[in-house]
Amino acid sequence: MKTVLQQALRAAALSALLCAGHAALAADAAPAAANAVQAAAVWPAGEYRWAIDDGHGEPPYTLRLYMQPLPTGDYALTGSLLLDDAELGAHGSARVRDGKLILDLTASGGVLQAPMEEDKRRLYPKGKAPERVDSAGFATMRVLLDPATLGGVVQRYQTNVMTGHLVQGPMYANSVIRRLP
Repeated sequence: MKTVLQQALRAAALSALLCAGHAALAADAAPAAANAVQAAAVWPAGEYRWAIDDGHGEPPYTLRLYMQPLPTGDYALTGSLLLDDAELGAHGSARVRDGKLILDLTASGGVLQAPMEEDKRRLYPKGKAPERVDSAGFATMRVLLDPATLGGVVQRYQTNVMTGHLVQGPMYANSVIRRLP
């Protein structure tokens, strides 16, 4: 009889423990689900495009990102940064903090046999620049957007290494970013 009673008590204790664990998981899931709903309301999943203008009279860069809300309320980002002679892969994360939508991105890539540009030609000794150049580089970006307009500012650090081991950069730019239709 004593053994049967002990088994029944163990079963009851295990049931209580399992129920308590399920309740704790449900309590954790509720805020995560609420954050995901709130995130989707601020910035729904989908593709977004922006123009980044450094204000130096050059054509703006195009940033294209696909955004996916996460259960935490943050976002996963993937896409590309289109420069004048290259398309770099971009990825990162975003979150809403203090009324701003903050994106942290890394973009990287390169070009093969691209026509030489004047700003790259200046890096070579006079008369030694090739007609075409290979290069690879990266950029890290912090983007601060107004959630209502999806416009704002972007800080960018980047560098590029070209044929002949010449380095273009590192450089820093503080730019305007505006949403494209």
